[in-house]
Amino acid sequence: MIWVYAFLGLLVGALLNHAANVLPRRQALGQPPRCRTCEADLPLRQWFSIAALASGRRCAQCQEPLPWRGLILEIITALLFAFLWRAYGPSWPLALFTLFTVIFELVFVIDLEHRLILNVVIYPAIVFAAAASFFRPDLGYRLALLGGALGFVLVLLIYLAGPLFVRLWSRMRGETTTEVPFGFGDVKLALYIGLVVGFPAVVFALIIGMLLAGLGAALFIMTRRLLGKRYAALTAIPYGPFLVAGGLLMLYYGAPIMSAYLGAYQ
Repeated sequence: MIWVYAFLGLLVGALLNHAANVLPRRQALGQPPRCRTCEADLPLRQWFSIAALASGRRCAQCQEPLPWRGLILEIITALLFAFLWRAYGPSWPLALFTLFTVIFELVFVIDLEHRLILNVVIYPAIVFAAAASFFRPDLGYRLALLGGALGFVLVLLIYLAGPLFVRLWSRMRGETTTEVPFGFGDVKLALYIGLVVGFPAVVFALIIGMLLAGLGAALFIMTRRLLGKRYAALTAIPYGPFLVAGGLLMLYYGAPIMSAYLGAYQ
């Protein structure tokens, strides 16, 4: 059965790829997949990136190569589905954790590519996570709602302090910028993460996400310097993917991570 669930993940990955293409453009999910270069409808055999390999991954109309993102997303989603089946088997937690994971993936891809956390994605996700908390024996609605509230407040404070920091930094350097460290989409994402992982795991999720963001920023700066490119201070990077990574780690491994942390201080 694990292979059946992994195959389902492959199909869901193709749907996620399509959603990541159309939702940022405010297009309907019901339209057929299209080439991102010439906007021609793709034939059915190219709706799935793995199947498209047989046709050389090129659009039948313009012959431009199809993006690798679809193939990567399908494979990763299939692997995640297999991991979830192995961890939970056919159960209610499997269904919930699968849906949580799919939402995390969609947020990750869209924010990474567009620096957007879409309301059409995150608002239904928040409502779903809040409603699901009443049916989660592993967490309970009190800890879930507390986690959501705490995640929202913590990142809201960072969001509100961000413009003040940018203004101070710009004044010190004699520069002007309109960039902000966090967007309000990150605040809503923190609310969703808190509802999914609960309290106190949300604190660990946010800390992990910010540490990963710092590491990602450092690698970004080093890469630009190695390529001989100048790095501009306060260049914006999407924080959503790093927060998603922290949320997924705590969703899957929250208990052992917190136990290891507490054990280190005993």
